[in-house]
Amino acid sequence: MQNGASLLEAAEVLTNDNFNIIKQKLKEMQERQERMQQQAQEAEQQQAMQLQQMQNEQREQELMLEEAKMELERYKIDADNQTKIAVAEISAYRGSEEKDANQNGIPDPMEIAKDATQQRKIASDEYTKRYEARQKKEIEDKKIELERDRMKHEMELQKQKDDAAMERERIKARTALKNKTSSGK
Repeated sequence: MQNGASLLEAAEVLTNDNFNIIKQKLKEMQERQERMQQQAQEAEQQQAMQLQQMQNEQREQELMLEEAKMELERYKIDADNQTKIAVAEISAYRGSEEKDANQNGIPDPMEIAKDATQQRKIASDEYTKRYEARQKKEIEDKKIELERDRMKHEMELQKQKDDAAMERERIKARTALKNKTSSGK
C-alpha cells in the first residue's frame, strides 16, 4: 500500500493463490507508481520552466524601464541643448531689439524667439508621440504574449485532464475485464 496500491488490490494479492495473477497485480502497481513519479517529475519541470519564464519577463521589464529612463534622459539633454542654442541665438541679437530687417513691424529677435519656441514645441510633441506609440506597442505585445501563455497553459491543463480521464477509463476497463474473468472461473 506504500507504493500506491488500493486496499482492494492489496486484498486481491493477499487472498489470491495464483502466482501469475499476483505477479501481474504487483507489476501493475509498480507501473502505476512509476507513472505517478514521472508525472510528479514533469510537474516539477513545468514549474521550474514557469519560474524561469517569470524571471525572464521580470528582467525584460527591468530592461525596458531602463531603456525608457535612458530615452527620457536623452530627451532632457537634447531639450537642454536646444534651450542653450535658443538662448545663445537670442543673446546674439540682444541690444538689437529694435531692429526689424524685414520691415514687418515685429522686431527680429522676437521672431527668432517665437520660431525657437515653436521648434521646441514641435520636437517635444514628436518625441511624446513616438514615446506613447512605443509604449502602446509594448503593452499590446505584452497582452498578446500573456494571452498566448494563458492559452498554452489552458491547453496543457486540458491535455493533462484528458490524459488523467483516459487513464481512469483504462483502469476501469482493466478492472472490469479482470472482475469478469475472475467471476467467470
